[in-house]
Amino acid sequence: MFLCVFLLGAAAGALLAINFADPRFSTFLNKTSDPNALAQRVDKKLTSQYKLDADEQARIAPLTQKMAQNLFQLRKHFATQVLATLDASHAEIAAQLTPEQRDAYVKDNVGRRDRAVAVLMPPATNAGSAQP
Repeated sequence: MFLCVFLLGAAAGALLAINFADPRFSTFLNKTSDPNALAQRVDKKLTSQYKLDADEQARIAPLTQKMAQNLFQLRKHFATQVLATLDASHAEIAAQLTPEQRDAYVKDNVGRRDRAVAVLMPPATNAGSAQP
């Protein structure tokens, strides 16, 4: 169990660090925040790159829509797990502090959590609410 918590924490930290160090990650997060727009971009790229006719486009469109929805759901699930892990860890740490330290720690973590939510959680779309 300890190893799982450690690995989840390391993964969350790495992903947050990558977001600030590697624009490809934030680009991926932005592109997967709206599954319908993602499916349209993939359809357009496939049509252009492989010169698909209307029948081929019609057969592929449901597959790209399904892929986009799956990526969106995975992203929401992952983000929810990361945020829950961070919340639990911060609560455990806060419990070890004096009341004055705890108040400052909790106050400091509000902004950090807001930034993590902004990075990790897709904005609410017509695909469903994305709030934790």
